[in-house]
Amino acid sequence: MEKSEYRTSLLKSVKQSNKGREIQVPDDLKWGELILPALNERKPHQEKALNVLAICSWTLGFLTFETLKLIERRLPGKINIVGLVTDDPADVRAKISKKRRFWRYYEPGQQEEFELGIIEAALTFGVPCYTGDVKSSYFRKLLKELNPDIILVSAFGQLIDKPIISYPRYGIYNMHPADLLHHYGAGPQPWEDLVDRRAETTRVTLHRVSEEIDSGDIVGQSPSINVRLKGGGFTDDVRLIGEKTLLPVDHMVAELICTIIRRNHDNIEGTIDRINFEEYFQQDFKDKLMKPIDPSNKGKILPLPSEEIRFTV
Repeated sequence: MEKSEYRTSLLKSVKQSNKGREIQVPDDLKWGELILPALNERKPHQEKALNVLAICSWTLGFLTFETLKLIERRLPGKINIVGLVTDDPADVRAKISKKRRFWRYYEPGQQEEFELGIIEAALTFGVPCYTGDVKSSYFRKLLKELNPDIILVSAFGQLIDKPIISYPRYGIYNMHPADLLHHYGAGPQPWEDLVDRRAETTRVTLHRVSEEIDSGDIVGQSPSINVRLKGGGFTDDVRLIGEKTLLPVDHMVAELICTIIRRNHDNIEGTIDRINFEEYFQQDFKDKLMKPIDPSNKGKILPLPSEEIRFTV
């Protein structure tokens, strides 16, 4: 099957899941589409809740998005997920640095499964999904319609420019699986950096988004994560390392959103400067992060939020 056929197949699957869904393809858009949930999938908008826009793809982005869904369910009236923006690896026109990023480890059919999975996660929750160019006039208009107070980014392949960065009143943040504080792993290959350096540990970094990739001010980092095998050996399996770095992501997303909810309750405007995740995480979870990688667990760490998440509101 040609790559362009995978995109056709993906859109067909989206419609087959619910025929009431609408796929809009604007004439002036270089690539992508806006996919709207069916009427029976849509949810009421909570007027006083904070609007959150997710810009996410792949497993890391799926976990981030599922965590936002959990927050909306667990803390009713606190946030509205107003939209999902995601990569479209099935579209040959999409400029998402696919050959340099994690997508290159997957066949086109697998790439389609990842994209379809996160699109379905959005639509079945009543969230519209955009798969196109974010530096287009069309997306500028869509951004104003969605009107996010917060934007959260994970594993996204396009550069985000100033009009997007400056829009949300509580800021735009990126979840990056590398130790950016010590200048490691910026860019599209954070796990390859660990392999090249034969690193022992890494961290997940939450930072504010700037116009230069992975260079915005650091808000906080996870505790140390052991990326060695039992006995201290190395692994060159990038996917195995990547799965291990998923472990603290849902907790960090939850604490970021809870921090902003508290600020909103206290009528404090502006972006978050600092979150002390070392204090947030309990010692037993820190111990879990420092256990060696077990190769037998490959593919078994599901990108779903943990029941152990603490909501500090």
